[in-house]
Amino acid sequence: MKYRPAKIFAFSAICGCLLSGRPHVGSSAWFVSESQARSDSRHSLARIAGQEQRPPNGVPIIRLEKSRFVLGESVFFWVGVEANSRDPIPKEYQNTCGLIITRPDGTSKTEPTGWPLDGPEDRGWLGGAGLGANETQFGRYTLVFEFAGQRTAPVNLFIEDLPIIKQIEAELVFSRSSNGLADPDGHVTLILRNNSDQTLRFPQPDAYNSMVSVSLSKSDHSYRNDFFYPAESLPGGGKAPPIFSYAWDVASQTPSVKIKLGETYRLEMPLRVALKGLPVYPGSYEITFSTTLQVLIGEKDGGWSEISPIRIPVSATAFVIK
Repeated sequence: MKYRPAKIFAFSAICGCLLSGRPHVGSSAWFVSESQARSDSRHSLARIAGQEQRPPNGVPIIRLEKSRFVLGESVFFWVGVEANSRDPIPKEYQNTCGLIITRPDGTSKTEPTGWPLDGPEDRGWLGGAGLGANETQFGRYTLVFEFAGQRTAPVNLFIEDLPIIKQIEAELVFSRSSNGLADPDGHVTLILRNNSDQTLRFPQPDAYNSMVSVSLSKSDHSYRNDFFYPAESLPGGGKAPPIFSYAWDVASQTPSVKIKLGETYRLEMPLRVALKGLPVYPGSYEITFSTTLQVLIGEKDGGWSEISPIRIPVSATAFVIK
């Protein structure tokens, strides 16, 4: 089975295998503009209805790794299409996917979902999805995923307003020159402060876990490049196996960072390492570093086990002269 982390906040591909008749796991759900995809979905279904109809050979699926989330973390779950057999899924159904989200206040929205850009086009898939950064209500959310006019049974997740997330401070900080710009000879530092009364754990940053994304774009918009910070320059060096959910049962088998009460974790990443070898011309660039930390709080049988891991998004942007 083929795994990839979710692409909601930018993640990378990891090679694996594909099982016939099963979803292509880890392909990223590609969310497109709502008006565009609704129109595409209507046209696709209308076109299918006007033709000799082939069965879709697939059903929508939605899976939660946990049902309790903390307000402020990145809500994560899986959506996709599971094939009914080894036969291909007809291409005409690929524009019929959508995620229906009903908020705690009763309002709802539909996030049309394009077929994944990676992996076989006519097979099932499973990709990471979320609620979106603008969802700030706490309470019960109801989710339904649809494909080819079929819908999953509703599933519920709950967003809770818990103070502990405010006691875990995560940030990325650029070294600055005297002019306020990022220092190309300086560092970008990932900092995690534990101000809670619990021990924190998260995967050691490397090529697959706690990956660091970099986005570089020229100020005049003539150049853009999105990539990952070189794994060989991170503590794990890309040697640890990929983890898609940093659960308690895998934490002891995975190179991890452990932060006790009052401690602070720092990881300095030289900016030159990120810029080395890029085909860029002299000028002013905007550069963004980002990552998502999967943090286990407390102990396996403790009071925070049901909400762990919490996914903490961290991002910082600066301008640099190259």
